[in-house]
Amino acid sequence: MAHGGYGNRPDAADIPHQRLTAALRADADSARPEEAVRAREYADDLASAVDAQDADRTARVLGRINTLLTTATAAFTLTRELLPRGS
Repeated sequence: MAHGGYGNRPDAADIPHQRLTAALRADADSARPEEAVRAREYADDLASAVDAQDADRTARVLGRINTLLTTATAAFTLTRELLPRGS
């Protein structure tokens, strides 16, 4: 992973990626098998891209994850708006 900047350690950049990968795997572990597939795939893709130090691939995987999170956030907002007040 090529991240420049004063005082950056070479392995500092992938700490957040490691946390995100762990969170995706934890989500997969607690989901139904058919629902866990996507989280596990994202975790594997991200870990593989970071391990390969492929910045472009890492960015693409993170983009897919961000799209998923944006979609989920919109769905939660819509669901809250559809619920009766005080629910």
